[in-house]
Amino acid sequence: MGNLRTNHLVEAGFWLLLALFLYAYSIPFDKEIEIYKYGAAAWPRAIIVFMVLASLGQLIWQWRRGDGEAAGMLGAASGDGAEEAAREAGHSSLAWYLSTAGVLAMPFVYMLLPDWISSGLGLEKTGGHAVRVIIAGLLSALFIWAMPRNSVGAMLSLPIFFAALLQDLGFYAIAPVFILGVMFLMGERRAKWMLSVMVLLYGIILALFLKLLYVGLPTGNIRPFYDFGTWVVTVLQ
Repeated sequence: MGNLRTNHLVEAGFWLLLALFLYAYSIPFDKEIEIYKYGAAAWPRAIIVFMVLASLGQLIWQWRRGDGEAAGMLGAASGDGAEEAAREAGHSSLAWYLSTAGVLAMPFVYMLLPDWISSGLGLEKTGGHAVRVIIAGLLSALFIWAMPRNSVGAMLSLPIFFAALLQDLGFYAIAPVFILGVMFLMGERRAKWMLSVMVLLYGIILALFLKLLYVGLPTGNIRPFYDFGTWVVTVLQ
């Protein structure tokens, strides 16, 4: 087993199982689309592949070198008082771990709960979309409330939450919120600066994909998000 320990295997197993779950979730929308020859599931699956490669790469590193260099860095951090600061901030308490688990669970709640409710109530497409919008709104509000209280959990969960909402709400509607969320979690609080950077990045991404590469990003499938996404594509292409 080289330098591997149980926690290394547990961590790698978690990421690999997550990748397997996300891949299985991508199967229903693996369909051909006119504006992108690789299909609707290509981009999510590309991210999943990178996730698997990163997990395996880390596992191989730990197998060969263990925690040697990491332990040295942790020791230096502990010597600088980082460990005591983390303890004082409550980042080693059971409540903090439960809070982190709750924030990480939000994207998966969105992936599963709307389908359960729609199936249980026998809702048609329109009703199912309404359920998805309501649950997305409630979970988003809860996530925003949790962000300043558990920035670590929010930072880990935000990309997964963004990916979970992408199919229904579309890239064009939620990307600005995602960019603002990342800046907030990185410690930025200046509203004018955040808005300026968001507009700049959003514009660069749209120009790159729609004007230069001529690759359509997910427009969503729930109105009015779908209408907004198709309007952006129409205007820029």
